Amino acid sequence: MRILKYLFLLFLVLFIAFVVFVATQPGDYKIMQSKEIAVSKEEVSNFIANTNSFNDWSPWEADEAIITNTSPSTSDSILQKITINEEVSQSSFHFQSTKKGTLVTWQMQGTLDLKSKILSVLNGGANPVIGSQLEEGLKNINYYLVNEIGNYSIKTNGLVTQKATNYIQQQSTCAVKDFEIKSKAMLQNMISFVTKNNIKTTGLPFVRYTTKKSPDQKTAFAICIPVAERIYTMEGSQISGGRFEAFDAVKITLTGDYSHNDKAWKAARGFMNKNKLTEDSAEKAIELYKVSLPKERKPSKWVTEIYIPVQKERKEPQPEVVESPTTEVVETPEQ
Repeated sequence: MRILKYLFLLFLVLFIAFVVFVATQPGDYKIMQSKEIAVSKEEVSNFIANTNSFNDWSPWEADEAIITNTSPSTSDSILQKITINEEVSQSSFHFQSTKKGTLVTWQMQGTLDLKSKILSVLNGGANPVIGSQLEEGLKNINYYLVNEIGNYSIKTNGLVTQKATNYIQQQSTCAVKDFEIKSKAMLQNMISFVTKNNIKTTGLPFVRYTTKKSPDQKTAFAICIPVAERIYTMEGSQISGGRFEAFDAVKITLTGDYSHNDKAWKAARGFMNKNKLTEDSAEKAIELYKVSLPKERKPSKWVTEIYIPVQKERKEPQPEVVESPTTEVVETPEQ
């Protein structure tokens, strides 16, 4: 028993000595990692600058790290602040175009917390610990942009009838490049409105386009949620009620990231031209988000249905053909 007691005391002394040693080690670090990613500078910089996508590539657990942008981002660099276990680190990304895509350099500097200090001492420094995390983050970014976003398919469903629908909507206009971020924020606002007012919905959210893409690269649209009964709101309200009647449409299904939306529209236009169908300007095109955020975070599994209204085929009345009475000719025999 006495030996066990001495061993325990020895272990305790060594443990305390180790903790003191770790605590007195320099905690400041500055680590850099780089990786070439086969996408453009604009694509990778926009993805990283969007803090809502942080959980899709972060090497840390969702509740372990928080990221914020500290200055306006560009296609050349991004400055951010990452708080990991209450320790704030400065993070910067730099982008350089290459023949195959973009060389992404991620640099972080800050102070290690006690847990990271212990890991650093056991692994021979901060670089194997923080550096491996940066490397994992860059691999995650590469996988998301190349595999998840790059994997898509487009199916031409053909001519369908879109049924009449009551809906509530919030309308807006923005630059085409800002549509994804703008529409997501509006959709969250719509969902909050529906929940707060106990409105019964009858389907999935969709977008109605007044203008898909104008010459000055603007899009005019409404984020809509289908409802059981027509809703009337006060004049000037951000959210209003609406209804469209049943219409014929060309349907296209996009499976994959929304960045391939233009390709899906192009496929729809091609089908219309091939089948001599004319878009009906009296109706508005619809995009229905069958599978999307927040239920599914993987873009390769997102499903968007596109409905472009077309004019009903009008058959011109054919002139009535009246057959002339036939006259039978009887030959008279010669006298």
